[in-house]
Amino acid sequence: MQKQGVVIEVVADHVVIRSEKESSCGSCAGKASCGTLGSWDIAKKQKNQIDITLPNTLQAQVGDVVTVEVPDNLILKASMMFYGLPVLAFLLLGGLSFVLADAAGWSGDLFSALGGSSGAMFIWIWLMQRPNTMPLPVMVNKQG
Repeated sequence: MQKQGVVIEVVADHVVIRSEKESSCGSCAGKASCGTLGSWDIAKKQKNQIDITLPNTLQAQVGDVVTVEVPDNLILKASMMFYGLPVLAFLLLGGLSFVLADAAGWSGDLFSALGGSSGAMFIWIWLMQRPNTMPLPVMVNKQG
């Protein structure tokens, strides 16, 4: 996916690019929490504008129009990591906790809830601590 924006600030070896939200964003169910996977600044300048900070690989200056490319599989990978893995951990550890607690004669429901919640929280903390290995958006074109 490619998106055009205007360089509004140069900070050391990075640039801040302001872009307009797509018209399709208005109908998306995730529009309230979407920040294009954390790269776009949620604190918008106007209702339909978003900012992104990227390395200045094209030596862009303030006012330049640049094209930013977001890898197509980035949204799918991020969704699976931050939604799919915690849910999977919740289900697996919740089920395992239920079976083990039931076999020991304890309340399977209580231990299932505790085990599932702990598993999801552990996976989420692990994901937040590990280095980012996903491809990041990059500037691919500059129109000065």
